[in-house]
Amino acid sequence: MIKSINTVILILIYCFIIVNCYDPEQVHLALGRSPDTMAVQWATMDTYCTTATNVQYGISESDLDNFVEGECYEFNVGNIQIQQSHHVAYLIKLEASTKYYYKVGDNSTSTWSTIYHFTTAPDATTLQSSLPQKFIIYGDLGSGASQPDHSSTIMPWASLEVQTGDIDMILHVGDFAYDLDSNRGLVGRQFMNEISNMSAYVPYMVDQGNHESGYDFAHYTEFFRNQPYNLDYPTVNTLNGNAPNNWYFSWNIGLVHFITISSEIYFDHPTMISDQWNWLKSDLEIANNNRTLAPWIVVNAHRSIYCSCDSDCGSAATTLRAGVKQTDGSYAYGIEELLYNYGVDLWINGHEHNYERMYDIAPNEIYTYLSGISTQSTIDPPATIYIVTGDAGNDEDHEEFSYSQPSRTAFRTSSYGYSRMSIYNETHLYWEQVECDLSVSPTVVNEVIDSFWLIQNNHGSFSR
Repeated sequence: MIKSINTVILILIYCFIIVNCYDPEQVHLALGRSPDTMAVQWATMDTYCTTATNVQYGISESDLDNFVEGECYEFNVGNIQIQQSHHVAYLIKLEASTKYYYKVGDNSTSTWSTIYHFTTAPDATTLQSSLPQKFIIYGDLGSGASQPDHSSTIMPWASLEVQTGDIDMILHVGDFAYDLDSNRGLVGRQFMNEISNMSAYVPYMVDQGNHESGYDFAHYTEFFRNQPYNLDYPTVNTLNGNAPNNWYFSWNIGLVHFITISSEIYFDHPTMISDQWNWLKSDLEIANNNRTLAPWIVVNAHRSIYCSCDSDCGSAATTLRAGVKQTDGSYAYGIEELLYNYGVDLWINGHEHNYERMYDIAPNEIYTYLSGISTQSTIDPPATIYIVTGDAGNDEDHEEFSYSQPSRTAFRTSSYGYSRMSIYNETHLYWEQVECDLSVSPTVVNEVIDSFWLIQNNHGSFSR
């Protein structure tokens, strides 16, 4: 006992007199490029990466017998924002569909996080027993530091579902903390800690929104370094320096091929438009050749291609949908043609602070708000289905619909909530919208207000 006490005293002296021991925080996971990899990232509030990047993990909480050392990256944006060290480590050669326990920290000072756990993605052998795959999807969340009314955010209910359910992944389609860089970055720090009761247990996959544009998207880029970044266009540059390209990238999980693209490039980085468009075309070609294994293709970005709430659904949506207008009056680098030609099943975005589920919409070369042709079908639809899910909380209150509901829209609401997507097999997908809005109903929350089955027996190009 005396020896143990002396050891603790020596560690305390070492931590607070000789060096500083910084507790790990902001823990979040991301999927790797294959089912046997999980990427974990966390932060410490030291400077110049004085803290080590270590992970201990194993299949038993009492026996974390594997050890990995990762890399640390300085974050300070020229000493303007609070300084942090961001740690990224990759756990590789993991067994598919297996529960692992882990902790992160600095082995040299015995400064460790609590023990978390995650379940790895399925492979071909374990896939059938892992169905249905279940995903939580939302955009425009906000944090306790930015919410005008914290009680309206979806976090209490979404995090409960993560802790008590069998959620395979979270997809956050932009606009995180309002803003990650606000108050010298303290808002972003609080946000990352708030989501850790979800993100430390299931992969937290992301794309950038307009509210991440501060310091040229530095906080988004650095805070989510652990995403499976783009290998074909491997780096981006922010005011914090060069970093892996997590602005547009893709990954597979079970029966789904997910693609994140940046709608913000069209408005803030026009010189990157052609590179992203060409990469997206190439990635969709590869994904279509793999539809036997991953038949569902889902593309997400922050801004809308189609919506019906306000002026966002006009010129900005046209830019994404049709592309950039050329000097001869034609358009180039439009997203819609790629979604249609390569048979993308779902387009998902946030940005509008509401929820709007549309039917299939096929391009008709009319670049107006009411462009597109819909058969109002969810069984073997002949075009991509579009969904806006940007009502997770935000700091700007509800966004009402100023336009009449078009026939292409199946359901819309301005109440706060989040979406669930369940993949039952190669042909059946089930979608739900969960309302979590105390301003709508103080006593009835966490209820499904919209749902539908998407049945697709003919995955592939819609233009064939």
